[in-house]
Amino acid sequence: MTRLNLNDEKLKEWMDDYVDKNKFNGCSLSIADTEGNTLLDIASGNADKEKTKEFNSLSIVRIFSMTKVIVSICLLQLLHDKKIDVKDTLDYYFDNYSNCFSLIKNAKNLTELEKTKAPSIYQLLNHTSGLSYFFNDDLIGREYLKQNLTAAPDNHNLSVFAEKISSLPLAFKPGIKWNYSVGIDIAGRLIEIISGDPLDVFLRKNLFDLLDMKDTQFFLPKTKVDRFTDCFFYNEMQENFLPLVKQYENFYYRKDQVTNFSGGSGLLSTGRDYLKFASLLLNGGKYKNMRIFEDEVIHSIKVNALDQDIASIGVETFAQMPTRGMGHSLAGSVITNPHPDFTSSLGDFGWGGMASNYFWIDFKKRYTAVFMTQLLPSASYPNRKELKKLVNQYLH
Repeated sequence: MTRLNLNDEKLKEWMDDYVDKNKFNGCSLSIADTEGNTLLDIASGNADKEKTKEFNSLSIVRIFSMTKVIVSICLLQLLHDKKIDVKDTLDYYFDNYSNCFSLIKNAKNLTELEKTKAPSIYQLLNHTSGLSYFFNDDLIGREYLKQNLTAAPDNHNLSVFAEKISSLPLAFKPGIKWNYSVGIDIAGRLIEIISGDPLDVFLRKNLFDLLDMKDTQFFLPKTKVDRFTDCFFYNEMQENFLPLVKQYENFYYRKDQVTNFSGGSGLLSTGRDYLKFASLLLNGGKYKNMRIFEDEVIHSIKVNALDQDIASIGVETFAQMPTRGMGHSLAGSVITNPHPDFTSSLGDFGWGGMASNYFWIDFKKRYTAVFMTQLLPSASYPNRKELKKLVNQYLH
């Protein structure tokens, strides 16, 4: 069995260097094995701007798109339980998709449309649905921003958000491109429609309570405010990410503030909590003597759901990680051909969040790592590939 060299000096040195150079205000790294044993739990820096609180694996952070992995897998399990085919199309659940249009290739405006088949749940989960994001530099992404269709916690609610998104054209015909999108917000709404529960309730009953993930939810109880981390923004942030500053700089997640349970980016969590979730996946969906995710569901997150790698039909880099040899499963990235610039084992699964946090699971070496910090956007520094390389140097 793989064992970690517990001389963590180089990892701590790397984290301290990021903090000392004011790249990150604070960060934590937690690593566990297949039995859920914590092998490493180290941290550096502070959780607040005033530097009065230490950052650690119990600091509560905005995990942004690491929410996607949780919601995607929970949807897959729900589909399995209800015997719903993941290839079913969205027109069955959303009336607007019964008459679905996409932009034509190289469209110059939103009137250049063609009729298309509604995207499938499968395409929703692997980001080939034709949906976009408000920070994407495409016609539909810019229209999302114009209509204030962002994932901010106080913006609309999931039902209204899905209604508005589905009323707009797709950026392209489903299945032809990989385009990072609000698809997992729509997946969150699907959970609500199929289960009859609000997304926060469903996740709590079917995952968080089972794993004792007490610090993972869409809002922040008053009793936990002292552990909440400040949000930081990269000085040279690209213009399309600037709306994030207004949305998150002074937002504190009181229960009466949060109206949008964003399935793509809304959860708060800790390094300690997320490690429990990642360990569950590493252990094949089982926690102690309880099966939470079926084998079929775990299999679907471990295999590429694209015909090729992301670089071939999408972007060539993502958060400074090369996407050549990186596919996308129905829940996150999966390494199909390890790239020399991104130290990985074949089959590595993982994903990150907008605030530079990141996790991965190495099923071959049988460990999982969770890195938490709070700097937007995630492409500010090459910390993901640097950290992965360093961690792998301590495994044998």
